[in-house]
Amino acid sequence: MDTLPYEPQTKIPWNKGKIVGQKPALKLKEVWAIRTRLQMEKK
Repeated sequence: MDTLPYEPQTKIPWNKGKIVGQKPALKLKEVWAIRTRLQMEKK
């Protein structure tokens, strides 16, 4: 009886090719854009 050799499947990491680490801080313009959108929704 011929048996095939065991070949483990290579698992691809979920973050392969992605930038890891801390993200840059929001710019003042982005902060104000978020703030105004939140204020408009709450009216």
